[in-house]
Amino acid sequence: MRLLLSLPVLVFVLFIALEGTAPAQAAPDLGSALESLPGKLKEFGSTVESKARAAIEHIKQSDFPTKTWKWLSKTVSKVREKFKATFSQAPEGGT
Repeated sequence: MRLLLSLPVLVFVLFIALEGTAPAQAAPDLGSALESLPGKLKEFGSTVESKARAAIEHIKQSDFPTKTWKWLSKTVSKVREKFKATFSQAPEGGT
């Protein structure tokens, strides 16, 4: 029973020992991170701007706005007709 418990511990210790030391990763200091921030923000802004312009141009060239406007006008007309038909009826029972 003790062998079953100590075997995984032994394997773990050997694994850690054979792995060796991990190379130190250079963490950027706050100053260098803040210095590169304006450039990154400008790049991000340019990317968003170009994608937004491309999307707007795609919408302008498609027939989506026309179809949407026609559908919306037709739906509003149907709703108006339904309201007129529903509320223009004389009340029954005559009070």
